[in-house]
Amino acid sequence: MISYKDKVKLILVDADGYNDKTVVLNQTVKSLFHLGGSYSQSASAEEHAADAHVYLNPKDPIVLANAYRLEGMYIVANMFGGDESDAWYRIGSVVVGQRKLLANNVDNVHCFLNKVHALADLPEPEES
Repeated sequence: MISYKDKVKLILVDADGYNDKTVVLNQTVKSLFHLGGSYSQSASAEEHAADAHVYLNPKDPIVLANAYRLEGMYIVANMFGGDESDAWYRIGSVVVGQRKLLANNVDNVHCFLNKVHALADLPEPEES
């Protein structure tokens, strides 16, 4: 079993009637977050890249309810206490681990993340 020692914010944004982005969900969930980063500079251009992925707790009701619709949601993973605006990722793809030959239980939810800019003016998350 995976030990979910980290906490991340899971954020869902949708368009309202005026096509403005509004926060539909801002929830703190238990997770296991992994990050690798790189930086390069050439020809007066800087490039920052991140190889990040997260295992979300499959027993969390929000994660379980959205397990097959997590792509496009945002993750805020501020593991080192720095500026939270630098800790934003968008879920690019998800692998839901199920024991198909036994009880069909969801064992893990593995999300692959892409680094993005922070969204502004979000309400505080609810604790899970």
